[in-house]
Formats: sequence, C-alpha cells, structure tokens
Amino acid sequence: MKKILLILVYTIFSVKGFAGDGDHYFTLNAGFLFPNTLNATLGYERELEYGNAVELFGEIGNRWRKDPVCGKVCKDVFWKGYYWDGGLLYKQRLVRYKNGLVRFRLGPQFGADKGEYFFGLEGGFEYSYIFPSGVQFSLVQKNNVNFLHGDTFRNGLLIGIKIPF
Repeated sequence: MKKILLILVYTIFSVKGFAGDGDHYFTLNAGFLFPNTLNATLGYERELEYGNAVELFGEIGNRWRKDPVCGKVCKDVFWKGYYWDGGLLYKQRLVRYKNGLVRFRLGPQFGADKGEYFFGLEGGFEYSYIFPSGVQFSLVQKNNVNFLHGDTFRNGLLIGIKIPF
C-alpha cells in the first residue's frame, strides 16, 4: 500500500502543467485600418508556455479612394484597392489577468497589393478575454509597415474571436 501511495504522490507532483500550454485556436478578426481600409484576418494560433503564442495568418483588405469622376466613393471604384497578405506573428505576453491577457505582437508579412508584391512588418497589441468555454474575444491594435509599394503604413483596430479546437 505504501508503494502505491508513493507512486501516486510522485506521479501527481512530477507532471508539468501549464494553463493554456499547447492550445490551438482558429482566429477570425475584422475591422478598420487607417487610411480608409477594411480588413479581415483568418489565422491559426498555438499557445506556448507562460501565455506566449505563435500565429500563422492570412488577411484580405480593401483600401478605398474617392473616384475622380464622381468626386465621392462610388461602387465602381470601391473594390479596386484590394490587397492580400499572410505572415507569422510571435505574441509575447505582457500582462495576465484572471480571465484575460495582453500580448505584444510582432512578425513579418508578405503579400500583394493590386498586383504589386510587397513585404512588411506587423506589430501591435492584443487583448484577449477568455470565456469559461475556452472561446476568446480579442481586440487587436494593429500597425503595418510595408515596403515596395504605395500603401506603406496601415494601422487600426480589429475585433475578433478565437475558437479552440
């Protein structure tokens, strides 16, 4: 009996456990970026130890401009400023709350804007609120610096959801 109790105690105390370590999420974010840009992002996130995470993402967006003919934003020119890109983000946890956390996001991105390819850097902050079911609500502050085309700077806010699987 003593041997069984000793093995049981040893097993319980020797197993490492981290809350959120290794969880996988499907992410969906949407919002507005300055100047005049709609944005939608899909991604796959894997949580690492201590609340850090890595995310592989793809996004599409549309930057609209005024039509020189009609003098306002018309439906004929609205969807002509599209772009797409993808990248990899490392998310460093800054603050942990009871049901949420704040992370700093940073990583490279590659994509195309109206047929012109670009590479860039994305950085920003993310606040996630974690529901008891494991689903997370996220608020993302995003900053993009892109090279090799005219849409160099984009920044704004996105809201989203993370669904565990």
